[in-house]
Amino acid sequence: MNFVALDFETANSSRGSVCSIGLVEFEQGYKKNEYYRLVKPKRNYFSPMNINIHGITKKDVEDAYEFDELWMKEIKDLIEGKFLIAHNAQFDMGVLRAVLDQYNLPYPMLAYNCTVNISKKTWKLPKYNLKAVTDHLGIQLNHHHALDDARAAGEILMKAGEHLEASNIKDLVNKTGTLNGMMYDKGYEPARLNGKKRSRKPEANSYIAATTEFDRSHPCYGSSFAFTGRLDALKREEAIRQVINAGGHFHHNIDSNTNYVVVGNKAYENYLAGKKSTKLERVETLLSQGHSIEVLPEKDFTKKLKGSSN
Repeated sequence: MNFVALDFETANSSRGSVCSIGLVEFEQGYKKNEYYRLVKPKRNYFSPMNINIHGITKKDVEDAYEFDELWMKEIKDLIEGKFLIAHNAQFDMGVLRAVLDQYNLPYPMLAYNCTVNISKKTWKLPKYNLKAVTDHLGIQLNHHHALDDARAAGEILMKAGEHLEASNIKDLVNKTGTLNGMMYDKGYEPARLNGKKRSRKPEANSYIAATTEFDRSHPCYGSSFAFTGRLDALKREEAIRQVINAGGHFHHNIDSNTNYVVVGNKAYENYLAGKKSTKLERVETLLSQGHSIEVLPEKDFTKKLKGSSN
């Protein structure tokens, strides 16, 4: 098994706000190299919620390099052309795309897969977040430290390979029925569960996309959105329809499969002031359990609808 396990931690709800990165390279099934760096975000703001999760503060990164310097000097050579894995790769690869976009850097050429998807196809568990899977497999975990999370994802992949008696990565992908994602200079393809559709709440069934030909590079494509608070720019029903028409999914309730929670302007002001709605309290609970959900202010959601990942 030859691959590189990846994990990011971010300073705030923006996926481009990388504050640490962990990489673990496996060669022939053994750990070959480990890489960990603190990173100074371009917009060096740390939200209290993120600090509470990973413990990294603005002071911790004041002497660190920004991502673009580390990318050119160190990171690019460690991952370009390699097979990457991450636990909840949708989040970590989204972070990589967002921070590369932030610095106008071209995407590397690489393939990747997600150990959440692989775990779902390998073991029957009540939950598949990183803590749940590592607990099941007896893997030690210092959760939300990027290097330890990357190391744990790599060990999960190895144990899945052993369980399914896979001879290499290709064999494991075939036996789990998962689909690799791709990154390349002009875009990306997401990693997927082959033939498995995301379950939806009954309330979402009335929203049907106006097309079956989606732009897979659109920031909303393949992602699930929930909403809280009144939107100023458009009615919630119209916002949901635009998400669906971009190839995204609507979640009436917030659960472990929700990717974004869109917050109306007034609700977001209250949130920054420490006044949280029931849905935002649910988000913080899921984040503390190891799930990756991004709180998205209305202005950032509007940018996504327009096709901007920044």
